[in-house]
Amino acid sequence: MDTLTRSKTMAKALRKALAEQQIELSHSACLEIVARQYGFSDWNVMKAACDDELLLTLTIFVEHGRQQEAAIFYETAVGAVRTKTHLLPSAVQTETIHIREGEVMALDLRVGDRVIAICGSNPRREAEPSRGGPFFLKEKGAGATVFRLEVNDAEAVLKRAVTAGAAIRDALQVANDGHRCASFFDPFGHIWALHERVAVAKREAA
Repeated sequence: MDTLTRSKTMAKALRKALAEQQIELSHSACLEIVARQYGFSDWNVMKAACDDELLLTLTIFVEHGRQQEAAIFYETAVGAVRTKTHLLPSAVQTETIHIREGEVMALDLRVGDRVIAICGSNPRREAEPSRGGPFFLKEKGAGATVFRLEVNDAEAVLKRAVTAGAAIRDALQVANDGHRCASFFDPFGHIWALHERVAVAKREAA
């Protein structure tokens, strides 16, 4: 979630909490409070800073027709939240496949504070590699990207992923910095690395 949207949500929550204590403040007053909590002098200064804020989104390509399957996997394995479905506005005909109007083209998921789009690889480009990708992965780990997740319990996330259809790449282990980590191949060939937030020594001491 971008900072501006998060701030507005915080202001709404603050106003509601204060109202429950019989303290009435306007939404704009709550925005000013949130802005100061972020270290800005007022809301207008914060908004100007956020307007210049960069927002990175990612697209994961899977074989055409497996978008829903992929979304379900990520929801189950890593707790992704589906936010939007993109439908094809018109039919597409190729020599090898016919895509109907209204068919799912892509799905937007939120993983933590990052938006990830799940998109089916374009059959036209798959049929004509010279047109360039992106293509879906044909082998496990064939891509050049690793999706790294900071989690509270790497073991639990790894178990959920394997149950949902993932294959273990690196078993659960303790890294040099004392944190537990692991990695897996999702059913579509992408690599996900898990890194636990709390070091093993701190976890055991707690």
